Amino acid sequence: MLRTLHLFIFLVMIASVTIIAGCQGGGSKDTFPEVGQRLSESIKQIDKQSGIVLTGFASDSKEKLYKVGIEYDPSQISNEQLKQIVTDYLRHAASNSPPSNNWKEMLKPYQLRIEKLGDARKLPVIAEKDIGSTEIKWLFE
Repeated sequence: MLRTLHLFIFLVMIASVTIIAGCQGGGSKDTFPEVGQRLSESIKQIDKQSGIVLTGFASDSKEKLYKVGIEYDPSQISNEQLKQIVTDYLRHAASNSPPSNNWKEMLKPYQLRIEKLGDARKLPVIAEKDIGSTEIKWLFE
């Protein structure tokens, strides 16, 4: 009887340790590749807009950085329209993204840089978001 009790306690301890280890491991899952794939696939959202000439996407896992390149015709797209195009793109990328479908939460652990393609004479970065931030800082303001 005492041996059965010890065996039962031992099994409960093993099960508890296994459950705790499983829960801790699940929380540290690296979502960088998954988020990058969503952003890359959703770049077509920007391509559909009138005045967009070219788009590109790149990422750097070591820096936790996503880069979105956009070449656009400034005579057809204002700064405010560009902000809206980028915001719509990010919303589309985060759609069906568990748990919140919120692009700000999806990108919070990562850097984001929006660069202007096609004009090497000017500073190519037009917007950026730092790790831990949920706001995009627009540099043409």
